[in-house]
Amino acid sequence: MQLRPRLSLTQTTGLTLAGDLLCIGLFIAAGVLRHSGVEALPTRVPAAAAPFVVGWLVVGAFVGVFTEAATADSRTAATRAAVAWGGAAVVGQGLRATAVVSGGVALAFFVVSLLVGGSLLVGWRTVAARLLGG
Repeated sequence: MQLRPRLSLTQTTGLTLAGDLLCIGLFIAAGVLRHSGVEALPTRVPAAAAPFVVGWLVVGAFVGVFTEAATADSRTAATRAAVAWGGAAVVGQGLRATAVVSGGVALAFFVVSLLVGGSLLVGWRTVAARLLGG
C-alpha cells in the first residue's frame, strides 16, 4: 500500500481551506490574547500558527481533507478533520520542539490544541459539508 497525498484544487477545496486557516488563526489568536495581550497579535499569531498550518497542510493532504470527497457529507467531513487535526497537532508540537520554531512543547498546550483547534475545525468542516457538499 502506497501512502500518497490526495488533493483536488477546486473552488470547494479552496473555500474549505480558507475556513481551515481562519479556524487555526482564531485558535492561536485566542491563546495569544490570553497570554500576551492584543499588542502581540500581529507578530505572535503568524509565528505561533505556522507549525500548525504546516501540520494541517501536510497531514491533511494525506488524510484527504483537500478533496471534494472530504465535504461530501457531515460525517466524512468531521471524521477527516478530526483525524487530520490530531496529526497536525502532533506535527505542530514536534516543530515547536525544534530550535527553528519558538514556543517549546507543553502537554497542556497540546491537549488544548487538540480540543479547541479540533473543535473549531470539526465544526467548520461539518458546516462546510452542509453548505458546499453533495
